Amino acid sequence: MPSDKESPKLQPFAGMPGSVLVGLRVLAADIDDTITEGGKLSARTLNLLEELEAVGLLLALVTGRSAGCAQALAGYLPAVRLVIGENGLVSFDGAGRRRDLGPPRDATFARALADNAERVARAFALTRTDDDAFRLFERAFLRPAGFDADALRGCQQLVDKGFEVIASSIHIHVRPSGWDKADGLLAALAPILPDVGADGDASILFVGDSSNDRPLFARFPRTSVGVRNVVGFLAELGADRPAYITEGEAAAGFAEVVTRLLAARRWAP
Repeated sequence: MPSDKESPKLQPFAGMPGSVLVGLRVLAADIDDTITEGGKLSARTLNLLEELEAVGLLLALVTGRSAGCAQALAGYLPAVRLVIGENGLVSFDGAGRRRDLGPPRDATFARALADNAERVARAFALTRTDDDAFRLFERAFLRPAGFDADALRGCQQLVDKGFEVIASSIHIHVRPSGWDKADGLLAALAPILPDVGADGDASILFVGDSSNDRPLFARFPRTSVGVRNVVGFLAELGADRPAYITEGEAAAGFAEVVTRLLAARRWAP
């Protein structure tokens, strides 16, 4: 497991300028091992989400979870305006209304996805996730202990052109290539805030924890934050690392971000 000494480019989140926090319009975050702790949403996290609603930020969750899970979270979590699921391929608004994102996908795509997923699962003895039945555009497997950057590269060599394999802290995803979490977030935001998301835009802050967050770390090089457990995935992230890192892991790290963000905006002139 990598140590903090191997990540010199990650600056403490405490060093992010307060002026940046005041100017934000969107807070986007991964879910598993970013806002959760041990797979659960705590009362503290839910309270922080409610507090965010009062300071005028649009809150979006961007996850590798299934469309079914994303739809439920969008309808039930406080303050959340958007949940983008399956790593950017589908979104739901606060009322749970669905919008498919990215290029159209037909029955031919579905057959090819199934074939590629089976090939990867067989080669690496992967077990399907419990929520795979509720996925529309990806197939997902439990991430085995010891699965590392080399294993991820090995998976990628097994899939056809037009497909890719990515990993989160808990899952391995076989999916269409060419459309990622960053694309999904910006496409979902476009009808609501059409002027955010340009290259180098500092109005979106993203918080994540693992290598499937790589596109968002890369898209927001000045306003991306990794919770402390991101150090376990630096080899998979390569050069696309978050700009900042929290002291706490998972939900504790997210709480650091939200607490400082709330304070900055409440005391802004």
